[in-house]
Amino acid sequence: MSLQKNIEEQYKNRLDKSELYNSDYSRFADAERSIKTKQLVKEFLNINNKTTVLEVGSGQGGNINLLREMGFNDQTIFVNELLPERIEGVKRNYPAIKIFEGDAIEINIDQKFDCVFQSTVFTSVLKDEDRIALATKMWELLNPGGIILWYDFIYNNPNNKDIRKVDVKEVKKLFPKSVKSKIIKLTLAPPIGRRVGKLYNLFNVPFLRSHILGVFQKQ
Repeated sequence: MSLQKNIEEQYKNRLDKSELYNSDYSRFADAERSIKTKQLVKEFLNINNKTTVLEVGSGQGGNINLLREMGFNDQTIFVNELLPERIEGVKRNYPAIKIFEGDAIEINIDQKFDCVFQSTVFTSVLKDEDRIALATKMWELLNPGGIILWYDFIYNNPNNKDIRKVDVKEVKKLFPKSVKSKIIKLTLAPPIGRRVGKLYNLFNVPFLRSHILGVFQKQ
């Protein structure tokens, strides 16, 4: 089965669990990720009005406002998406953003970028060979000195067989040519965060965090 068919089938089989998300949890988790992402990227990249970013697997564009906050603009933000309904969402909600449609591994993108970003995409890519191929493509799309920006789960969810963790050891292996990198652990694990809500910051200690945020820099 192709990567596209595999991901399409996964999303068809997933239940809509949006009602399970505590709004306070989402607010605190999103704020934490925004702050930490901006701080981390600033250590590696001087963003100006010509600095470009490509998000691989952008969904309907939920990270575009974060990219804008980081200093990218609509002329320097590019996204890639595989699923047709999500592509339509990007076009509808962010008409100024250029979108590359299709499987990121296969499509021909005729430019390179200062930052290539993925957020909770690799945990939906279940096969090792597809993960390696996608990471290789992302690396090839980087300008010299550019960065991979990474955010994803590091633990499996026993109730969801449609995702598979990507731990720190595997992430490092995916980008072996990185000359400089940094990884931090963040995001209170959802099953805990949804229950504690407004007490997010009280419970948000390292051993209860479920995601990593990472940067990997090219020579």
